[in-house]
Amino acid sequence: MAGQAQVEKLGDILVPEALGDDRFRMTNTRGGWPRLFGGQIVAQALAAGSATVGEDRLVNSFHAYFLRAGERGTQIECAVERERDGGSFSNRRIVASQNGKAILSMIASWHTGEHGPSRDELPVPQAGPPEDYLSYQDIPSEAAALEPGSPFDILEVRPVIGGRMAPSERANAPGRSLMWIRFRDSHDASPALARLMIAYASDLLMIGTALQPHREDVLGGRPVVASVDHTVRYHADPDVSDWTLFDQHSDWAGEGRTLIRGAMFRRDGSRICSISQEGLLRV
Repeated sequence: MAGQAQVEKLGDILVPEALGDDRFRMTNTRGGWPRLFGGQIVAQALAAGSATVGEDRLVNSFHAYFLRAGERGTQIECAVERERDGGSFSNRRIVASQNGKAILSMIASWHTGEHGPSRDELPVPQAGPPEDYLSYQDIPSEAAALEPGSPFDILEVRPVIGGRMAPSERANAPGRSLMWIRFRDSHDASPALARLMIAYASDLLMIGTALQPHREDVLGGRPVVASVDHTVRYHADPDVSDWTLFDQHSDWAGEGRTLIRGAMFRRDGSRICSISQEGLLRV
């Protein structure tokens, strides 16, 4: 794919370099979009926090606030505060900065995992197997809208419902997107790395889903759209070597903001995580 050489492998940019005093430097991506993909800085902050936690526990949830737009090609530093290490939970506060200014603030939790009751009342979305659908790169109108250095260099995406990005898609549509996603390079991912990879993917097209019911309001104007906060709660280990079903639904917009909820499922129907995001939608 065009521009793929400009983007490091995802695993490479999720390895923190220790600077001392629980501060870490993260590798930034080069070329492509001028601003950082939100999923990248979320995953990198989470990676920095994970570097201070024992190997006996995995991240179970995080809540991040996007404070400023991040820039490509500018060094990223993450400062971690160890709030608590208990018998089964660890809690961290992470601030990611560029040029001395905070761009993201996160609180996160890690858990050893324990035995307990198990249930899941959320229905698995109806979708055919990923082999039944085309990737963005195979849909001419969508391929033309892709930019080098975007998350689509790292993720292969096959839309099932919604999720279209082409300028020709101008009519209002329901705030629903359903897609199969797969990492292009996912070999030998540990359970901890797999959860970081899911954090990266969890921001994909979320704001785009919220925009679908408002296309006629924003096209031709100068809308201001941005992610405000982002939350992920993990329920099961992902299989990042296989396809993941990503369901998104935006059920509210008002007061210049919008809400998007999401969930990811393994091919066998197991729910990997639940996601929620609030976005700025100013027209």
